[in-house]
Amino acid sequence: MKISSWFISSLLAGFALVLGLAIAAFYLNLGVPTESSRWCYEISEKKRHLATNTPSPKLLLVGGSSTLFGISAREIQSQTGCPTINLGTHAALGPTYILNQVKEVARPGDTVLLTLEYELYTYGKLDPGWADKLVVDYIIARDPVFFHGLSRAEQWNLFMLTPAQRLKRGLKNLRKPERRGENMGVYEASFLNEWGDQTHHLQAARPPKAAQIAQMRSLLGQGLPEVPKGFDAIASFCKWAQTNHIRVLATYPNICEQPEYHLPRAKQAAQTIRDFFTAHNVPVLGDYTEPMLPPDQFFDTMYHLTEEASLTRTRRLLVHLGPCLK
Repeated sequence: MKISSWFISSLLAGFALVLGLAIAAFYLNLGVPTESSRWCYEISEKKRHLATNTPSPKLLLVGGSSTLFGISAREIQSQTGCPTINLGTHAALGPTYILNQVKEVARPGDTVLLTLEYELYTYGKLDPGWADKLVVDYIIARDPVFFHGLSRAEQWNLFMLTPAQRLKRGLKNLRKPERRGENMGVYEASFLNEWGDQTHHLQAARPPKAAQIAQMRSLLGQGLPEVPKGFDAIASFCKWAQTNHIRVLATYPNICEQPEYHLPRAKQAAQTIRDFFTAHNVPVLGDYTEPMLPPDQFFDTMYHLTEEASLTRTRRLLVHLGPCLK
């Protein structure tokens, strides 16, 4: 059966109309806050304020929530005398976005310690293969400036990664903002101390789901791809830092101990990370097994240590970090 040109034209016109409405809805969403992005935004803003108002030279701890929950900037400053701010946020934001935040607050003379979760080494720049719904939601709701700084292709990727339901929610918030969520547990910006560390994640306060931590697995056990997608963003940051007289150090993230993390694939992944940083003149502190702790030392995920265990992890790190800060 022959399809008329009128039908094809109508179909294309209808598609163009729907696409145009979706793009218009997307742009109306930009900068409209969502409750789901609030915690990450509020801790990022508080940390930005702390870092901006801390004189240089200072130490900035950088990573996802393994850094937020797992390293004590307060203890490092107490033991070394070096002003230290914990910039740990949410790993779902990806390395490009996290490192972009660091660029906004790092100054000549500062030291940046990268403590990136293993998954971050495999995340590209808004790569459809990994981009978490959180980073899509976050950029749309909280950082339209970052969106406008992306290339056209990256902007298109972000648009295509945005579900229709997210667009509808944003339009609804434009008319009537969502009510503030309740019972967020420790996930409140008010629980950050003056060094940007998470607090109130005490051993005694571990939630019921903590029992599941022993079953959680990191990418470390599977090994890294031959060419990890996150390496480009990290290499670019290291080059920027060196140009701006900012020292970069790296170490491995705290993680729940598992037998497979001692097998050849995991060892090779750790070595790949070390070789990458060495090639970019970035010292790597310690062995990848040093931040591994048993399940009962973790609060609610395989990367979130309890407050007590974060001190244990920090003191192990200080054996290597302390001499670098003298």
